[in-house]
Amino acid sequence: MKWVRASLPVLSVALLSLAAALPWGLAAEDRFVLPLLPVIAIYHWTLDPDAWLPDWAIFLAGLMLDVLTQGPLGYWALVYLCAYAVAMLVSRRPAASALGRMATLAFAIVAVTGFAWLLASLYFLQLLRWQPYAWSALVTIILAFALTPFLGITWSGAKSAARGMRLTRGSQ
Repeated sequence: MKWVRASLPVLSVALLSLAAALPWGLAAEDRFVLPLLPVIAIYHWTLDPDAWLPDWAIFLAGLMLDVLTQGPLGYWALVYLCAYAVAMLVSRRPAASALGRMATLAFAIVAVTGFAWLLASLYFLQLLRWQPYAWSALVTIILAFALTPFLGITWSGAKSAARGMRLTRGSQ
């Protein structure tokens, strides 16, 4: 059972990336929401001190999405690595309250979506419309808040505080 817990972060990011590549029949404005779903998992597992989510697995999940969607090679890999970097920055100063953790999650999604828009604009050598990206960020934030009880984001501060406690017996 330990190997299931150890592989769960990598599997969840890979499965969400695969689900993002499937043709769901969404409107053109809504197609950017699905590739942002792995960002929620990357954020969650990066903040979990007991989870194993290596950066190479994040890169490969993005590269897999690029290949399966026939998009520019490396685009989603860079976006997912940006999500990992944002989560690493956020993990240095964790918020004390559940509302603060939810606000940092929303900030992370907006920052990653902004980076994705800038990267896509650079790829096409013109400023793309920002409205589909903003709509996708909003929908992703709403989905992330709906998944909060399942992901344990509101309780992650209590777990990390208890993790730093060290009980030893003997002389000081």
